[in-house]
Amino acid sequence: MFEYGFRKGKENADYGGDNIKRLYFPKQKVIFFEENKNIEDSLKLMIVFGDEKEFLYEVDVMKYWEYNDKDLIEKKMYPLIPLQLFNLRKKLNYAKKKNDINKIKELSIVARNLAEKLAIESKELFDQDEILGEDFHSMLLAIQNLIEYLNRNYIDDENLEKEVNIMTKSLYDPEVEKKGIEKNQAEIVLNMLGEGLDEATISRFTKIDIEKVREIIKKYLN
Repeated sequence: MFEYGFRKGKENADYGGDNIKRLYFPKQKVIFFEENKNIEDSLKLMIVFGDEKEFLYEVDVMKYWEYNDKDLIEKKMYPLIPLQLFNLRKKLNYAKKKNDINKIKELSIVARNLAEKLAIESKELFDQDEILGEDFHSMLLAIQNLIEYLNRNYIDDENLEKEVNIMTKSLYDPEVEKKGIEKNQAEIVLNMLGEGLDEATISRFTKIDIEKVREIIKKYLN
């Protein structure tokens, strides 16, 4: 974590008016997914230089288990939404160790319902233009992969993965991806038009057919 910040900081170094080179570290946050009462609100690293000078480097901690899907949507942390399914791992692991078949079946239903809820919320974000089609697709794949992980390690329900896959595929199809690409193209074209570029120049730089450029401009500006 520190090495990553240091390397990225070096890429963003500059000289101030006092001829002192400055390193700008990107703002970082460490995420812990599974509940642990011993995890503190921040991670601290004491950096000691050769002359014994010390510098305390502190990074905030995000305790994922304290957030639900509504919190993540409100804070626009959309890529983390599918990981709500991972919150079931601890309960499933405990039930498996106890060989509590009834509890595992109960949690299987919870996992199926949660997967559907998260997938629908992802679809709503796409419909509201909060995420692109490719992001929506990635979130649905993450939901499928997490269900597969939970099922094959703890639940062992031959129908669970199939049902979730059918459900997610019903929400996503090639038309969704096409819609996402078109949104992205429109944003690029309109931004370049706003910078004063003409249709031919926009087409040449973006590799978008000039007729498509004109279609986008007509659709969004007329």
